[in-house]
Amino acid sequence: MASTGVFRVPREFKDEDKWFRYFTKKQALVLILVLLADYKLIMAAAPHGMVIAAVIVSILITLVAGGMVMIELPVDVMFLTGGGITLDQWLFRVMLRKCRRVLYTKHTQEGN
Repeated sequence: MASTGVFRVPREFKDEDKWFRYFTKKQALVLILVLLADYKLIMAAAPHGMVIAAVIVSILITLVAGGMVMIELPVDVMFLTGGGITLDQWLFRVMLRKCRRVLYTKHTQEGN
């Protein structure tokens, strides 16, 4: 006999759920751009006979860029400093805070 009751309606598919099985849009875009840069690097190094060095450098660049957009910071350990976001977002936030550091004091104006 069928059970009666109230059941949740499943959520709609997101674009990432439908089309990107392994990557999100941001990850796929970054990897495509890095692979194009790697191709250009290898083609530029080919006439100079430095293909092996260019391949090694391109593999390192791809691993660093791919790791930065794919590695998520753990929520349990870093919940105050950005747990659950990717490494590139965290690095951007840290650099922005370092560059835009301002000390605010009460009743002071800059320009007097």
